[in-house]
Amino acid sequence: MKDRDLTTPPASPANGDRYIVPAAATGAWAGKTHQIAVRIEGAWEYHPPKVGWLCYIEDEAKLSAFKPAGWSAGIAI
Repeated sequence: MKDRDLTTPPASPANGDRYIVPAAATGAWAGKTHQIAVRIEGAWEYHPPKVGWLCYIEDEAKLSAFKPAGWSAGIAI
C-alpha cells in the first residue's frame, strides 16, 4: 500500500498503486472506508478486506493487519 491517510484519491496514480481508504474519504473513495483502492487501467477498483489480511504501508514503513474493528496501527518494519 502506498498510503492509508489520504482523504482524496491522488491526482496522478500509476496503474497498480494501492491505498487503504480512510473513514473521511471523499470523491471517488467516498463510502469505501477500510477498503483497498487499486488503480487499474485508469480506474479505481475496490476490495473489501477480510479479517487477518496483512499489508505493508510504504509511507509509514509499517505492517498492518485487518481486524474486526479495522486496520491496526501497525508495527515498524
